[in-house]
Amino acid sequence: LVQTMSGAPSAPLSVTAQSQSPDTVIVAWQTPTETNGDLLGYYIYYQVVGTTDTSRAEAGPNDATYIISGLRPATEYVITLTAYTEGGESERSGEVLVQTMSGAPSAPLSVTAQSQSPDTVIVAWQTPTETNGDLLGYYIYYQVVGSTDTSRAEAGPNDATYIISGLRPATEYVITLTAYTEGGESERSGDVSVRTLSGVPSAPLSVTAEGQAPDTVVVTWQIPTETNGDLLGYYIYYQVVGSTETLRAETGPD
Repeated sequence: LVQTMSGAPSAPLSVTAQSQSPDTVIVAWQTPTETNGDLLGYYIYYQVVGTTDTSRAEAGPNDATYIISGLRPATEYVITLTAYTEGGESERSGEVLVQTMSGAPSAPLSVTAQSQSPDTVIVAWQTPTETNGDLLGYYIYYQVVGSTDTSRAEAGPNDATYIISGLRPATEYVITLTAYTEGGESERSGDVSVRTLSGVPSAPLSVTAEGQAPDTVVVTWQIPTETNGDLLGYYIYYQVVGSTETLRAETGPD
């Protein structure tokens, strides 16, 4: 009796590939029609479409699936398989294409904030280094320093600035940004602090006037409800009833 030597098997059949996460793909196949000896295993070849750098993974002879890990998010790969015996390696299977899922991007860069008016701040930033998919937009989180009440605004994927409005005058805010894709939301950028400009105060309250002498009147009042900044003082306007000539006196904030 004599046994012929093992030969190279035929190629694996029905190769498929499906993305499982931003960095993993599961590859499935069927056993070659002709093993031509004891099947020792499979080689899974994969590379980014358009590149020449090929990686190779290995699966056992009884395997019918293999998970490739460590891939780039939102990236298209081409995958081929071979089977091998002691007699050699098969021809490659037909190519299959698969794109990994989008992942969360890295955080926006170079975030700045500048007050434009008593109730508006303009926020600027740069695109994340890694988008890991199609960037869908940005979230701008802001809150008054010392408070826990956070508000969120949204900017588009092509925006690099955003004006937050409806803020309190002369108030310090802390602002952070995130970017997001279908794969999720990035970590937050570093905090930036900004103080809105001072605004016009509300009117003084409970104003009274009382004559003290033939040529003097004492005026009293209470502080405005909203100072909207550091109060610098008060103007007292007065005129003789029936005349159009108005005079103005000034007093300090205290």
